[in-house]
Amino acid sequence: MVFWLFIASAALQVLYYLLVFARLNFVRGMNGVSENLPPVSVVICAHNEAENLKKYLKVVLIQQYPVFEVILVNDRSTDATIDVIVDFYKRNTNVRILNILPEEVNAYAGKKQALMKGIALAQYETIVVTDADCRPASTHWLAKLVGTYMGNTQIVLGYSPFEKRKGFLNKLIRYENLMTALQYLGFAKAGMPYMGVGRNLSYKKSVFANFDGFEKHRELPTGDDDLLVNAMAKAGSTEICLDKDAFMFTPAATTFREWVNRKRRHLRSGFRYKWYHRLILFLFALSGFLFYSTFVILLSGLWMLKYVLLVFLATLVLKMLSVFRVYKKLAAPDLIFITPLLDVAFTGYLLIVFFLLLLKPKKSWT
Repeated sequence: MVFWLFIASAALQVLYYLLVFARLNFVRGMNGVSENLPPVSVVICAHNEAENLKKYLKVVLIQQYPVFEVILVNDRSTDATIDVIVDFYKRNTNVRILNILPEEVNAYAGKKQALMKGIALAQYETIVVTDADCRPASTHWLAKLVGTYMGNTQIVLGYSPFEKRKGFLNKLIRYENLMTALQYLGFAKAGMPYMGVGRNLSYKKSVFANFDGFEKHRELPTGDDDLLVNAMAKAGSTEICLDKDAFMFTPAATTFREWVNRKRRHLRSGFRYKWYHRLILFLFALSGFLFYSTFVILLSGLWMLKYVLLVFLATLVLKMLSVFRVYKKLAAPDLIFITPLLDVAFTGYLLIVFFLLLLKPKKSWT
């Protein structure tokens, strides 16, 4: 029975990689920049982000894009965020400010209210959202992301890798982010978009206006990006952008506790996805856990050892080969050859987060 569980989980893992994730091998970046780009409203919500705005906002403001505005929403900050925002406003004619005071009532957990107010202020149909602690990969970030829109496109899912640093923890964090990207980008390419990341995401204002709001999950501190996409995205109107110039880099957590707390908060919204999205994600995670756990059981029992090792190695090789080029596309070529080690650690991390999800979350979005 354990052996057949091992075989089934290995087969399921390979199917996910070959049928879904491998599709990203064939996604190409843009050649040049489109000449007919629509005006864009970039919305950035900030809570106590004074230092990050000083470091990263200037790269957003120098984008080589014909017409765009940057809406900066100060969400009840208690540091110098509003002063930094005002300084940028004075020096840039395309910056607009929305200041939410600390005493204002917030009916929504997280940054949902700030985002809704920012989008309401936007004067253009095409919305791009990102975070205050994000750095565009190039001055063509906006043009490449928005240039992905086609005739019927209403949502564009971008990619946001974590910045590379020394140490195994950084590699594990980047690997987990890579695995998340393989899933939401791969399934979107397969015609089943289910989420996006608010660090690099674009959609039409009219689509957001038709969205029924965050009423169903107003108590969640997250969901302003993934649950939004989960409700709005459709196969024929969702595109993905994997152009390296359109990436949005983000600093990674520096401690394991910080990282797990972040992920625990964000993964909680996954329980609100459509049931079939939850099912396919659960099966992928479960098959990964069963693959390694049954392998250890069979290895310790020395039962059919030759066949067990053969299946185990073949599965690892097939998984790596199917997404070998994708690692380079997603700015993670250094992770390729340590993937087996990272995958085992990733499985353990999922177990830790699963148990932590049972704890009551905080309502703040920081």
